[in-house]
Amino acid sequence: MSRLMCVGASFLSSRNSYSTPRDPIVMGVMVEAGIVKEGTPICVPSQEFVELGIVTSIEVNHKQVETARKGQEVCIKIEPIPGESPKMFGRHFDETDMLVSKISRASIDACKDYFREDLIKTDWQLMVELKKLFQIL
Repeated sequence: MSRLMCVGASFLSSRNSYSTPRDPIVMGVMVEAGIVKEGTPICVPSQEFVELGIVTSIEVNHKQVETARKGQEVCIKIEPIPGESPKMFGRHFDETDMLVSKISRASIDACKDYFREDLIKTDWQLMVELKKLFQIL
């Protein structure tokens, strides 16, 4: 299983959990913290913050869902960022890497403005960790 952090979230993956390793990347993940949603940009901090792409679908037991929370094992599809070369499992990242949602000051402000009631204390704690990771003031 891959590790994933989104809302921030963090994911864990394994070599055996990949349906396709490239364009799109389809893989099983364990959500380690936060919430993952469709449209979440994903990057790998341990690989110089390489951007893998954007989550375009999430499935649980072959049924599509819009979000996944901490503790859920899900299958995600990551489409490449338009205009960038597709990233590949085994070349740009592997099962030992933590995958995280790429956040910015704008995405943090949007969470505060529009999703404040939807996020719980641990989600905000993860947001603080991700702010430090991305060095966002």
